[in-house]
Amino acid sequence: MTETAPSSGKVFISYRRRETAGHAGRLYDRLAEHFGDERVFMDLRMEPGVDFVEQIDDAVTHCDALLSLIGAQWLDMRDAKGRRRLDDPNDFARLEVEAALARDVRVIPVLLQDAKMPEPDDLPDSLAPLARRHAIELSDERWDYDVGRLIEVLDRTIGNGAPPPPPPPPPTKRISARVREAATA
Repeated sequence: MTETAPSSGKVFISYRRRETAGHAGRLYDRLAEHFGDERVFMDLRMEPGVDFVEQIDDAVTHCDALLSLIGAQWLDMRDAKGRRRLDDPNDFARLEVEAALARDVRVIPVLLQDAKMPEPDDLPDSLAPLARRHAIELSDERWDYDVGRLIEVLDRTIGNGAPPPPPPPPPTKRISARVREAATA
């Protein structure tokens, strides 16, 4: 028997606003178009007034794949005090990836802006398994092709996206009673 991916699986987009927000939004649009926006989570969809830490934790808990968007500065991004953000146990990008790795969720590193995969020694111990994940690169020059490859992987991982809607039926011509009578006369 062939095992198939669930048809209602969900994907979580983890990114740093200061570095990859534009790419994240562009990727979200493509994934939501293919899978439906209810199957793709990005933090900008959160409801005002909701505890965002709880909502993000819930979204990671219920996802089947997490895309960790890694830009050229992802590894060395600093906070206002000059500390490396990945070393902060409360850093959201770190928390999202840690939670997915701990739950054995498929974590796909997505390399942007010529970023390189971090080495295990460059990461906090809890993130070191990320360095062993095979990455996919999304380049601006090949965006459609690269995202298409990512969608193929996600189709196998979280289930196929919705098939495109069937084309509308051709317009029917209404024949008036007078035309029908003339044709039969």
